[in-house]
Formats: sequence, C-alpha cells, structure tokens
Amino acid sequence: MAGAFAGWWAKMSPYYTKAYQEMWVGVGVMTFLYYKVSYGGKKAAVDSSAHAAKSAPSHTAKPATSAAAAAAAAAAATATSLAVAAGDVTMSDILQRQHKNLVLEERKLYLEIEKLELEKAKLKSMK
Repeated sequence: MAGAFAGWWAKMSPYYTKAYQEMWVGVGVMTFLYYKVSYGGKKAAVDSSAHAAKSAPSHTAKPATSAAAAAAAAAAATATSLAVAAGDVTMSDILQRQHKNLVLEERKLYLEIEKLELEKAKLKSMK
C-alpha cells in the first residue's frame, strides 16, 4: 500500500506543494471556521441553558414595585450589556434579543392598526 501512495505522491506532489500552495491557507482557514461554527459554542450554550432555566426572561418579569427592585433590574441590565460588550454573547442571549425585538415589532404593528382604524372611523364620521 505504501508503494502505491509513494508512486502517486511522486507524480502529484508538484501540484499539491508548488502549484496550489496558496490553497492550503484557505483550506486551513475554512476548516477552522467550520470547527468554530459547528463545535465552538457548545460549552457556552450548555452553560447558558442552565442559567436561562434559573432566571426568567425580562419581558415576562413583573414590573418593579419598589425602588430597590428597580435598581436591581437596572444593575442586571447593565451587567448584561457589559457581558455583551466583552464579547460573551451566547445563543441564548441572541434568541432573547430577537424575541424582544419581535415583541416590540408586534406592539408597533398593533399601534399602527389602531391608528388606521381611528382614521377610518374619522373618515366615516365625516361622510
């Protein structure tokens, strides 16, 4: 078997070592990126899922009733923004932000619908 490989390598080595030399840098970079995308966040995702189970998402939390609760909520938001600024973004963080953005978009659409219904009622009353 080694003789077959040696014969093949003797014929093909100029193509893989000289002609396509630049290609190997790209192969290495793509391999690294594939690894990071596929396996790089597994530990962080497991850690954040345990954290997410302990704490409720902020959009479902009850409104703060005291100044101390409001201060604690502000501190938690600041800590979250500092963690994001430091680059510790997990999939859970991304999904929570997407959910918040969707909730905000939904509210905007409901307000737009109300506005259009008021204009419609106003136009009907003018007739």
